[in-house]
Amino acid sequence: MWPSALHPITNLNVRLSTGPVGLLLCRPHFTPAPITAGVHTFGGKDLVLVDGCAQFAEVAILRLFEEAGWQGRWVETYGRRKLSPGLWRAWQPEGPHAQVEVPIPDAWVNERLHAIAGKNGDSFAGCWDVVAWKDDQLVFAEAKKAKHDRLRDTQVRWVEAALQCGLTEENFLVVEWSFA
Repeated sequence: MWPSALHPITNLNVRLSTGPVGLLLCRPHFTPAPITAGVHTFGGKDLVLVDGCAQFAEVAILRLFEEAGWQGRWVETYGRRKLSPGLWRAWQPEGPHAQVEVPIPDAWVNERLHAIAGKNGDSFAGCWDVVAWKDDQLVFAEAKKAKHDRLRDTQVRWVEAALQCGLTEENFLVVEWSFA
């Protein structure tokens, strides 16, 4: 089911309000972007090479899913209204206001996302970075740079809301990435 570079190798133990769960975890390596001048770094985020351009790890993860036949979006909630996340496929170097919105065409995916947001206090806060779908499978992937990032409380609450909507731990993938 997983793109080869995102194949889970272990579990990340996370404590939910209902008890501990083991979320799937993979550890891919991405190539650093060789040229980053003029690229808005969205607050100092690292840039990786994707499609020959400086992008973020979220886009690299999305591309791996797409190359394996999945559809997906980078879901960005920062600076957005509670029920209106950004749905992107790439990063435009000019910054957040230059991003191209790419709506999700599959009604069932939108319905599932909004059901989770409803259980999450009518908010997409904490939604994981990438949502990918193929056939009837839905996956949330969260980019975390190795030794620098960890899951935030809002992201744990998103998992809890999703579990209340019928998803399982297998619908979540922590992508602990590092540079090649």
